[in-house]
Amino acid sequence: MSAQTSYSLGIRAALAGMIYALHPDTINSYACETEAGIPFGVAVARGTDPEKQVVLAGSADFLGISIRSLEREGVANTGAIKYSQNETVGVMEEGYIYAVCPSGCSPEDPVKYTDGTGVLDSGAAGVGETSVDGAVWVSTTVAGEVGIINLYGRGSTAGA
Repeated sequence: MSAQTSYSLGIRAALAGMIYALHPDTINSYACETEAGIPFGVAVARGTDPEKQVVLAGSADFLGISIRSLEREGVANTGAIKYSQNETVGVMEEGYIYAVCPSGCSPEDPVKYTDGTGVLDSGAAGVGETSVDGAVWVSTTVAGEVGIINLYGRGSTAGA
């Protein structure tokens, strides 16, 4: 039985965690260690077993951004589904990815995230936030909408 039961005339807008275009990218798989789960399109860091697990990113430990997984969409296809604890999480470490930008952004704006939640945003990092060195927003996006981030790969690290 198909999960999609109707079709619209327009194409749905991008969702957080979707891969942008067919650029070369680096994506690795890890187990979700976070008990509450990991949403799509947020900053993650290495977990207790750094070779096998990820958690929501805190300060100075950025690894990459969680990618959207079609099998996690579910029947409702609401876009609000996340990875549950112990499930395999795809993590983009290099490439272009969609993410929600709460403050809005313009091309070349710096990327930052909120420590502990991994929520990405634009601008300089403040208290409780960490900058992602080697990453920039590449789209013009209004506040609260989905924009595009370019991660430069292993050079993308958590900054001050």
